[in-house]
Amino acid sequence: MKKITKFYVCIIAVVSLTAAMLCTGCSSGFYTEEQHIQRIRERAEERFLGEDSEYTELEVYPVYNEYDELRYALIEFEPQGFVYVSIGEKAYPWKDMYTLSDTEPESWMPYRVKEGARENVYDADGNLLYQTTNREYIRDENGQVFIYNESPFKVAGIKDESRYLLITEMAGFLGGGRSWIPAVKRGEQYLDLVDGALIDYTPGMESAYATADIAFINKSNFDL
Repeated sequence: MKKITKFYVCIIAVVSLTAAMLCTGCSSGFYTEEQHIQRIRERAEERFLGEDSEYTELEVYPVYNEYDELRYALIEFEPQGFVYVSIGEKAYPWKDMYTLSDTEPESWMPYRVKEGARENVYDADGNLLYQTTNREYIRDENGQVFIYNESPFKVAGIKDESRYLLITEMAGFLGGGRSWIPAVKRGEQYLDLVDGALIDYTPGMESAYATADIAFINKSNFDL
């Protein structure tokens, strides 16, 4: 009887291990949009809403790519803060399906692209924060740069519209390389939420549009 019991225990263990391996290798298409958002929400709550957390709650929004496919998500924290999530094609034993843009929420500053411009950005105490080129930061009536701790979507008051992160290849004078434009649709155009300009966008294009400082880093601590 003990041998039979051990046999069944082994069978159950093998089946469970196989199921776990199969689930690890599942493609993102295995889950519905609602399931992706729920999975991201559960992981975000576990990671960011601990007992000593500075955040009281969070909300997760779907974010689409230039082909209207769900490839990202936006986590908005209360009272403030946000991070983006990239949804990978698959999950692997060494790489999670969900990758954070930052391990902690970061601030951002709206700007316009202006070739040749040089900017020094100081905090309220006169300390130098950034030195940049080809960017003209948007300032208030006192000359202070706007610094936001909420996402471009929340700052722009976006609620029920579809949110987008559009990939663009940056123009040579901006250094080239891939970057993302947080945007919403406006007819045949998009509203670039970094500088508030309407843009004509086509997938794969090179542009000098204002982009967000986003990076999805392939390191384990950026896994959600």
